[in-house]
Amino acid sequence: MKKLLGTLAIASLLFASCDQIDDPVVPVTTNYRADLYGDAPIFGAAPTTGVNVFIEDFTAHQCGNCPDAAVIAEEIYEDHPDRVVLLAVHAGNLAVTNPEDPYSTDWVTDEGQFFWDQLDFQANPIGRINRSGGPGNFYTPSLWEDQVASYLSNDAAVNLQMSANYVAENNHLNLHVNGQWASDYENPTNLIILFSESELYDWQLWYGNDPESVPDYHFKHTLRGSVTGPTGLSFSSGANSGDEDQNDYTFEWNMDWIMENCEAIALVVDNVTGEVVNVTAVHL
Repeated sequence: MKKLLGTLAIASLLFASCDQIDDPVVPVTTNYRADLYGDAPIFGAAPTTGVNVFIEDFTAHQCGNCPDAAVIAEEIYEDHPDRVVLLAVHAGNLAVTNPEDPYSTDWVTDEGQFFWDQLDFQANPIGRINRSGGPGNFYTPSLWEDQVASYLSNDAAVNLQMSANYVAENNHLNLHVNGQWASDYENPTNLIILFSESELYDWQLWYGNDPESVPDYHFKHTLRGSVTGPTGLSFSSGANSGDEDQNDYTFEWNMDWIMENCEAIALVVDNVTGEVVNVTAVHL
């Protein structure tokens, strides 16, 4: 069954101990609702892992080559399900809609448009791998697997943990992101929290498929919105090994999204280089 993108209507976004960063998507903010939910959880020691890898696949529903790129991304994800986080970002001229043809669903988000505008060259399909080389840098799908492999053996500067709890009577999603620094880190960092959704079915152009205009294409890991906006909220001003940072949020859930098909993605980004320091995700 088709699930159309509804209007990104965030009634309230709530956070504690975070400085708002100038951002083109400005959420409504207030404190984490400790008055309703008590103190934020205390996390135990984080499992020590290598750097996790964030794949941003820039795609579009009228991009006939994009489904083949999505297959490559999905295979990488399936090979490393605990280490790779995948996000499909709909943007560009091939993401346009026309109410008079089948490609009428608007999958573009404000956050996705911001990420698209960061790219040094804009085309579908291309991708970013942990934003290596900065937010403007990109890789063609044939290079994604090698780029991911180059990260998987690296030690993580910060080990991330995230928990999520939905309170139905208030329509609140409580999110807690904890970072434990395994090494000194000089540069300041931001925390970005995004939402993706799978089990979305609609029209997609797919060259070489029969039919090429697929009426019930399965859109996976599709960017839907954010807690923090695309540039994020302050996470650390720099860290020493052994330091711990935690941000806690209460978010009014967008009922246009099917929660059991969604993931919350937390990435810590270096404010100087623009690269992803580490990333984690929880299925909701």
